[in-house]
Amino acid sequence: MAGIGFELRKIYGRKTLVSNIWGTIYATMTSIGPSIMAAALILALKFIMDHSNATELESRFFVSSFTYLFLTSILISALFSTTVSRYISDCVFTRRETEICASVFGVLTLGTVISGAVMLLLCIGMYVYSQIPLYFLAVYYLLGVLVTDAYNMMIYVSALKEYKEVTLSYFLGVAMAALVYVLCRYLFQLHIVLTAYLALACGYFLVVLMLVFWCVKAFGKPGPRYFAYLSYFRRFPKLTLSGFSYMLGFYISTILYWYFSDMQERISIFHTAPLYDQAMFLSILVNMPALVIFVVKVETAFFDKYTLYLSSLNSGSYDLIEKERLSMNNTLRYQLFFVYEVQLIICVVLICLANVLFPYLNISSQVLNMFMVLSMGLYTVFCMYFTIVFLYYFEDHTAACIGPCVFVLVTAALSAVAAMIGKPWYPLPLLLGGLSGWVVSFLALRRRLNTLNQFLMCKLD
Repeated sequence: MAGIGFELRKIYGRKTLVSNIWGTIYATMTSIGPSIMAAALILALKFIMDHSNATELESRFFVSSFTYLFLTSILISALFSTTVSRYISDCVFTRRETEICASVFGVLTLGTVISGAVMLLLCIGMYVYSQIPLYFLAVYYLLGVLVTDAYNMMIYVSALKEYKEVTLSYFLGVAMAALVYVLCRYLFQLHIVLTAYLALACGYFLVVLMLVFWCVKAFGKPGPRYFAYLSYFRRFPKLTLSGFSYMLGFYISTILYWYFSDMQERISIFHTAPLYDQAMFLSILVNMPALVIFVVKVETAFFDKYTLYLSSLNSGSYDLIEKERLSMNNTLRYQLFFVYEVQLIICVVLICLANVLFPYLNISSQVLNMFMVLSMGLYTVFCMYFTIVFLYYFEDHTAACIGPCVFVLVTAALSAVAAMIGKPWYPLPLLLGGLSGWVVSFLALRRRLNTLNQFLMCKLD
C-alpha cells in the first residue's frame, strides 16, 4: 500500500480543491475500484430492466445469477490477496520488479483455473436444471473469470505508479459496458439479460486488459518465475487464513440464509434471500466510504512514522527508538480512532436518511429494519479489518489471524441459530460476530504496541 501513499501525499500536499478531488478519486479506485464498478453497473442495469419490458422473473434471475458470480469471484480472490500482497512488498523492497510482473500472469492463470472450475459447475447446473442456452452460459462463464481476474489485479494496483491510468481504466470499462449494452439491445435486439451480461463481460475485459498493460509498463517484461509467489502460501499460511476468513465471515450469514432461512427463494439453481440480500447490499454501500478514508489516512500519515520507527531500529539509540515508537503509536491511535469515529457518523446519518427516503423508494420496512442493524454490523467488520491491517504492518500474523477466525466462527454459529429462530434475528449474527472480531483484534493490537520493540527486535535477530 505504500505506493499509492507517496502519490497521495504529493497530491494532497498541493492543498487545492482540485488536488483533493483527484486524491479522493485515486484512493477510491485503488481501494474499491471493482466494487464501485460492479455496484454502478448492476444498479444501472437493474434500473433499466425495471423500466423496460423485462419480466420480474428475468430481473430476479439476472440479480441472483450475478450475485453467485460475484461471491465466487471475491472469495477466490480472497485466497490470494494477503499472501500475494506480502510477496509484492518483498519484491519491491528487494527491487525484484520483474518477478512482480511475472506473478501477475501466475496469479491470473491460477485464478482463472480455480474460477473457471467453479463457473463450469454453475453453468452445468443451469444447463441441466433449467436448459439455459449454451451461448448465454459461455458469456456467464467468461464474466465469472473476468471478475475474478479484476479482483486479483487489484492486489497489484497499489504498487503501480500510473494512478491516473488506473483510474481511467475503470471509467473506460464502465463506458465500454454502456456502449455494448446500447448496441446489443437497440441495434442487434438481443435478449435483455444476455445483453446485460455481454455488457458486463466487455467492461471487465477492458479493465483487466488495461491493468495488465499498466503492470507490464510499470514493472517491465516478466521474468521466468511466474509461480514463485506460491512459496509464500507455505511460508505464511496464517496470512492466507486471515484474508480468507475475513471475507468468508463477511458473507457466511448470507450463504446460510440462502439455503436454511424462511426467506429463501430459488430461481434456476440459485438460492437467494432477496430481502436480506437487498439490505446487505445497501449496508455495504453505506460503509464503503470507510475504505477510502482509511487508505488516505494510513498512506498519508502513518507510513512515514512507520518508516522512521523501522529506521531507528536499525541504527538508532534506545531513546531514539522509544521516541519514534511513541510517535508512531500516537499517530496510529489518532488515525484509527479518526476512521472509527468518522465512519460511525456516516453510518448514523445515512441510517437516519434511510428512514426518511426508503418509503418513497418502495423499500419495505422489513428491509429497512435489517438494513439498520446490518449497517452497524458491517461497520464493526470494517473496523476489525482496519485494526488487522496494522497487525500486518507489524508482521504479527498470529494475532492478525485470530480476529477473523473468531469473526467467521461466531457469525456462522449465530447465523445457524438465527435461521432456525426466524426473521427478526437475521441481522444480529453479523453485528455480534463483527464486534467479537473487532474486540479481539483491537486487544491484540494494543498488546503488540506495548511490546513492539521486543517483538520486532527478536524478529530482526
